[in-house]
Amino acid sequence: MKTMQNILTGLGLTVSGLVFFSTPAFATFTEPNSSNEDIVVTGNKTTKAAIAQFIKTTIATPEGGRHDGQYARLANPVCPKVVGLSDENRDQVEQRMRGVALAADMRVAQKGCKPNVFVMVVADGDEAVSTLSKKRSRLFGNMSHYARKRIAKSGGPAYAWKRIQTASAETGALQNSDEITPVPSDQGPVTEVPIMHSSVKSNIKRTVQKDMTHSFLLLEKDALVGLTTLQIADYAAMRSYIDTRDSQTRQTPRYSILALFDSAKDSEEIPSSVSEMDLMLLSSLYNTPSDVSASMQSSAMVHQIGNELTSRADN
Repeated sequence: MKTMQNILTGLGLTVSGLVFFSTPAFATFTEPNSSNEDIVVTGNKTTKAAIAQFIKTTIATPEGGRHDGQYARLANPVCPKVVGLSDENRDQVEQRMRGVALAADMRVAQKGCKPNVFVMVVADGDEAVSTLSKKRSRLFGNMSHYARKRIAKSGGPAYAWKRIQTASAETGALQNSDEITPVPSDQGPVTEVPIMHSSVKSNIKRTVQKDMTHSFLLLEKDALVGLTTLQIADYAAMRSYIDTRDSQTRQTPRYSILALFDSAKDSEEIPSSVSEMDLMLLSSLYNTPSDVSASMQSSAMVHQIGNELTSRADN
């Protein structure tokens, strides 16, 4: 329990007025040659069907299903914060996570920004999630107790969740936002909330979209021994920037860094870094329309990835 007390009382990370904490976990890591190295990727020839399957098996089915729901993505520029590692390891992982986002044509905030992507290294993921759920429940947003327990009992060594809210597709204003501002009036304090309005008149475009306001990833330190900070950062980036399926329902291709902790045959090597398909998946999610259904988002993503592969083959 002492470790968990340190998580809650030792460092000082603020999310919507809430604080949670961690202390360094001194596992042994193998350093990459350079934390400034370019993103180097490898990929395989693929088909539209394979691309669509990769999207389907990687991204979580949205609330409401593919035809009524929408894929979520980070609303604001990426600002990663890593806790539970040595200062050197932390800096390398944060820098690499920024590099992955830039390589995928995502927006990245300047250093000193307010974090919206949190990666925490803990001794026991089940205990950490359970404790945070009890003592810092607002970190989970409107997530049900059942969903929180499912995360805690997922088996690890990675435990991930997102805070996802409905936002205006035009203005970005959040429905039921945690960021509310009391304003004075003759009748006393009144809470000002965003007004949701839209001039969109379309059978295809939605007036709203799903915005990921914060992303949380807990990694058990024992599972990180022997990995490079590059592998850890690339995995953390993909798990954090995408609302991925949990490990129980995800059948990840071996070429994806998301397979880092999957059981592999002796003849199979674990991924050494983010793959070409990983980056194209990430880029397509963040550079196709967010104000349409998930099925249409998926179609647009398949089209973008297919064009990128064709372009590379021609060159």
